[in-house]
Amino acid sequence: MILKKNTVYKIIFIFLITFSFFLGYFLRENSTGGGGEFYELSWPIIQSFRKDFLYTLENYGLFRDYTIPFSHILNAYINPFSSEIENFQLSTTIISFITFLIFGLILRNLFKQSNIFDIYLISSTILLSPFFRTSAFWGKNENYGWLFFIIALYFFHEIKKDMEKNDGKNNISNIVLFCFTSACALYARQALIFLPISYFLFLFFNGANKKIIFTSVVSFLIFAIPGFLLIWFWGSPYPSLPEDIAPHGGLIGGYIKFGHILKNVPILLSFIGFYFLPILFIEFYNLGYKIFINKYFKSFFLSLSIFIILSTTGLLDYLGEYTLAGGAILKVNYLIYKKNFFLLLFFSSIGFSVLFRLFNENPRNNITLLLPMLVIYGFPKNLYQEYAEPLILFIFFLGLNTDLKKWYFKNISLSNIVLISYFLIYLAGSIYFKHFAFTSYEEWIIFLGN
Repeated sequence: MILKKNTVYKIIFIFLITFSFFLGYFLRENSTGGGGEFYELSWPIIQSFRKDFLYTLENYGLFRDYTIPFSHILNAYINPFSSEIENFQLSTTIISFITFLIFGLILRNLFKQSNIFDIYLISSTILLSPFFRTSAFWGKNENYGWLFFIIALYFFHEIKKDMEKNDGKNNISNIVLFCFTSACALYARQALIFLPISYFLFLFFNGANKKIIFTSVVSFLIFAIPGFLLIWFWGSPYPSLPEDIAPHGGLIGGYIKFGHILKNVPILLSFIGFYFLPILFIEFYNLGYKIFINKYFKSFFLSLSIFIILSTTGLLDYLGEYTLAGGAILKVNYLIYKKNFFLLLFFSSIGFSVLFRLFNENPRNNITLLLPMLVIYGFPKNLYQEYAEPLILFIFFLGLNTDLKKWYFKNISLSNIVLISYFLIYLAGSIYFKHFAFTSYEEWIIFLGN
């Protein structure tokens, strides 16, 4: 069979992106600057678990980690390459590559009308994600969460399909598997607790029958047993932590608290604007200038006006004082003009417009999925972009009900060019920023003048 020229180009692009991914591993790419934490955090914990499980669990806080050690335990006892650093980091790189393959399989199942090479071009965008790559190359635990998360979203989609049939026949295995994979995702990344919350909100607002609700509650209670046992063992939801991590002996109420949500709203919205920008460009191309502007201008102008008014009162001045966290847009804003955050507010307004559109488009699905995510991710004192990457892309393709996907798949070849080009520029910028412009945190601090 002779392949068409376009198909050959797509195969070449997939190969080149895959090559760049593994090349990044061999060149020790650290495009987000967090790779070095592996030697201070993940690796000592994994080795300690290999030596003494109970001692490590009891003294977990001394390792200066406040997450559930699910991924560390998996690596210590299931990953056969956890005894040697280079082999272990290669294994996590391969596991992350498998996540790309599974993401493609799920997309293929959901969008059967699309060419498989187009599907895997969409999936390959995560291989260009700076945070996904850094976690993969340096043996960090975040990508385990993303693996379980996308599988959970697939089963969530299947449950929705069963509910839409409204024939009373529900596939119990889909419910149990969703509860299991979403529990694993939660254990790997605790912020993903929003997914079970979103799930039960969806069931409530979409009139799920008693069978689905009962099966879901029982399944979650069973899969929550390890978490309850860990809380009982520690005596709290988190281990005893050093004072500099948890002031006054506490994590919740210090680093993580409800009061941080308002402060994080502009940053959260800027993340949404950042990741939806190429998708909006695709919609703009399909709709044309007038229809596109009519769709978004009012919500964008309203949001930007509110942010500008708040900035004149000084309430947003904290956005000009970040040295850690805040995201890529805020850093670019500082590079343009130190302590300035107008570009961030511009992207925040884009993010607000996107949310406004999604909430109005399909409230019972999109609000129940996105609102718990925004609330949970607003709790941390420092909001890093890694929390949203590649989360927002996964949610867009696997969770949301929106015409934005219709426009994306209308001319999928062009859409993939836009999306991949966007992430290539983002990756190149991240590599330059961390490997050439500011090779250390101290250099960044000196540049900011702090």
